[in-house]
Amino acid sequence: MRKYIKILSLLMALLIISSFTLVGCEEKPSESISKDASSVTGALVPHLGNADYSGKTLRVLCTLKGDVYGDVQIAPTETNAEPVNDAFFARNNKLEEEYGFTIKAVYTEDWQSFIDKVRNDLLADSADYDVISSGLYLLAPLVVNGELIDLHSIENSHLSLNENWWDTASNKDMSIGNKLFFTTGDIFILDDENTVVTYFNKDLINDYNLESPYDLVYNGTWTIDRMYEMMKTVAQEDGDGVMNVTGNDVWGLVGGAFEAYKYILGSNCPQVYKDDNDLPVLGMTDERSVNAFIKVYEMFNDRSCVAYIEQYYRWDDPDANTVVDNFYSGNALFYASFMFAVNSSKMRETRVNYGIVPQPKYDENQENYTSTINPYRFYCVSITNAPHDLDFITFALEAMAYTSKIMVTPEYYQRTLQLKRFDDSESPEMLDIIFSNRIVDLSVVFNWGGCIQWYNNMLFSSNMGIVSYVDSRREAFNAEMNNTIEAIMNN
Repeated sequence: MRKYIKILSLLMALLIISSFTLVGCEEKPSESISKDASSVTGALVPHLGNADYSGKTLRVLCTLKGDVYGDVQIAPTETNAEPVNDAFFARNNKLEEEYGFTIKAVYTEDWQSFIDKVRNDLLADSADYDVISSGLYLLAPLVVNGELIDLHSIENSHLSLNENWWDTASNKDMSIGNKLFFTTGDIFILDDENTVVTYFNKDLINDYNLESPYDLVYNGTWTIDRMYEMMKTVAQEDGDGVMNVTGNDVWGLVGGAFEAYKYILGSNCPQVYKDDNDLPVLGMTDERSVNAFIKVYEMFNDRSCVAYIEQYYRWDDPDANTVVDNFYSGNALFYASFMFAVNSSKMRETRVNYGIVPQPKYDENQENYTSTINPYRFYCVSITNAPHDLDFITFALEAMAYTSKIMVTPEYYQRTLQLKRFDDSESPEMLDIIFSNRIVDLSVVFNWGGCIQWYNNMLFSSNMGIVSYVDSRREAFNAEMNNTIEAIMNN
């Protein structure tokens, strides 16, 4: 997902979906592709030229079938008048018509069966699929054991991973030592669905005469401090003297404990950063990260205006959604969540007039707004190191990604998100900001030293001593991280 010129994109989507023959109206490819001597004018994917893979099927091992769009983003079986489903269906038909190959999705029952199948199939050389796709967190262990191919190392690959139909920013974040084992982009929808956002209640903004979060974003003044001030202004108990999530109290912010991590990353403070050799380095005790931690945790520990799930329920309790339901009922100013929440039945049915903004900055000096991802469900594709027809696989993936940018992304981005889920002129620009400034934190992807729970553990224990907490775990963290680096560099 990359920034669109909105009117052009809408016209392009209508033209392509109606005829599926026009491919010259899309965003111009980069100079490296457009000047490639192998580009063929009139081909569905010009830089791939003409090819015939008749009789071949790209078999994709998948998870997350039950997620919104999880069962349609690879190979929907029929049209159903839902724009995104039908766009994926049309894309696959067009690829078969042009290049002869088909696409098949093979789903596993759960995450563990996915990992077990991949590893058992590698041992037995019995894979009945060509590529694998799932959330990053599930794919990462396969890297450590040398079970995935470095996508940059494939000879004569058709993949153009530096082009804008692939998520080049995430590719940069996800690489280690300039090796890349998973990628995403317009080929999928679940990567965008699992991007962190903040929803806000426009009615409460108006009722309390607060400045529009949209204006704050435009002015570069949408910061944690400003958000916290607004939360405290709106939050109030219903007269019984106790703030709780089952009454009529009004909250400043609702979400889960993991939202604290997300707001720290909104300060552009991932738990690891990259050195000049593209290798991760633990950065949680750097001054800016420590200050961001303190600012976010002071806000999250303010129980007069913040309600997060784990204060009241286990995260997997059937009643846990009671906390965030306060947003849908109009009793919360902000809701920290993911993009997929806007496609939920609760958001579609709510009477709340809502808007969407990126995570707030640490302060006004921060250059860009940054939003992170859900490591468990941020959908990527990988290739195992079993014998494969890499010529066909890379061709098919490249064709899928390129044609998805033209045929699918406008249906998701404009028709579904911008036109159906939001009713204002500002949200398209907010979506541009959110998707174009997305960061992936490798530390939680690989969960070195159990670090995915570090911030949560400190929040639950009201421990503000971030430096001592991290220092006491640094050795174990670095040992696991260095084992990963060594395994990758020796692969």
